[in-house]
Amino acid sequence: MLKTKLSHFRFTRIALILLLIFIVFPSIQPAYRAYAAEADGDPAESIYEALISGQKVASDRSYAVPDKPTVYLTFDDGPSKYTPEVLDILRKEGIPATFFVVGEHVEENPKMVKRIVSEGHALGNHSYDHTYKKLYSDYKGFWSQVEQTDRAIEKAAGFRTGLMRAPGGTAENFDAFYFYYMKEAGYTLYDWDIDSEDSKRTGVPAAEIIRSIRKAPLKHELTVLFHDGTGHKETVKALPEVIRYFRDKGYAFSRLDDQVKPAQFPVRKAGRWHRGAPGEAEFARTAAAMRDWAAAAAATVSGARAPVPSGEEAAVGAGSVRPRQAAPQLPLTLIVDGRRTVLPPEQALFREERLEVPLRVLAQQMGAKVSWDQAALTARVDYGFTRMDYNLRDYTLSVRLWAGVTAVYHLPNMRLLDGSLYVPLRKTVELLGGDILDYHADDLGREVTISGRSALFS
Repeated sequence: MLKTKLSHFRFTRIALILLLIFIVFPSIQPAYRAYAAEADGDPAESIYEALISGQKVASDRSYAVPDKPTVYLTFDDGPSKYTPEVLDILRKEGIPATFFVVGEHVEENPKMVKRIVSEGHALGNHSYDHTYKKLYSDYKGFWSQVEQTDRAIEKAAGFRTGLMRAPGGTAENFDAFYFYYMKEAGYTLYDWDIDSEDSKRTGVPAAEIIRSIRKAPLKHELTVLFHDGTGHKETVKALPEVIRYFRDKGYAFSRLDDQVKPAQFPVRKAGRWHRGAPGEAEFARTAAAMRDWAAAAAATVSGARAPVPSGEEAAVGAGSVRPRQAAPQLPLTLIVDGRRTVLPPEQALFREERLEVPLRVLAQQMGAKVSWDQAALTARVDYGFTRMDYNLRDYTLSVRLWAGVTAVYHLPNMRLLDGSLYVPLRKTVELLGGDILDYHADDLGREVTISGRSALFS
């Protein structure tokens, strides 16, 4: 009889545990899968090992997807004498575009840069003089040209851009280290989906450019490469027909910004430049310098990286469009399962269209335990069946789930500011298995309502 009761008791305990697992695990698993899907291949033990093996380190960055099929027309190598003609066509058609400008041409023609911005188009960095050998012999040469062009754009347009296109594209020019450094510096790199082939030789006729566009495969979002530099009169002639072609296919037109998922070519190990890989100490110094650059840029003209509103409706003829101002600093109220915590403005950061908050405040508000190791620069969060380990030395986040599943994510969006580790609010809540139930903002502040899992573990 006693054995029967004990067996029944054990069975009941097992059943309760299994029930708890089935209740909790569905809330954890989708967030884990969504996060892990952004990583390419098996995680390496460190950022440096991944890069030296030729792996492009994945980011946890999320992007907006437009409702309608959208094409992004981009023009490289200007401004030149043909840029006004391109702008006239875009104005007539009511279409925004993106201009990846060369620094020395910006200095020669700052008024044209101002016109590009005032008519609702986006600006991107396209190096200072477009000389491949200077750019791709080593990263120092590349970065020097990025800095020169950044200063030229800021002087001409009044803001700094976070958009970048590598001359010739990244294929066979960039290695994994170039990608990593530029990401750390705060730039989004854009290659293209469709090459108009207007630069495959001198004087490519308009009819051939149009044929190149028409034969290219279509998808929901398309970035198209054109040139408005010297020698591209035929591109100007082809542009109206190209616009009609995409309109007939049902496409909307928009400009690039850091919310658009970039078209990027894969890293090709057999690059033509044969650069040696940096040593680990040199890599650490360069990566730190890039992060310092990004922090300084954000502190000076935060918010000016997307100078115009998005969408076709904002384009052309709407008058002068000022660069977007930095988002106002507002307090943030967190409501987690009915518990309220108010963060002052300096602890509620709004960066790249997302809220960032101190990890300790958010995690503890959700009922998690947080520990920080200053010497190792690591933070650990324990919350029910989930454990998260942040490492600021190599910028990785490890997530361990109840079933022993472990995933390592490189370059998670995290920053150490004034002794506090800041993380994206939404992504962190999702990783901990919670949900954002409501978000409200007005002139007085922001308010986020969160459903946690604390009741299941109390």
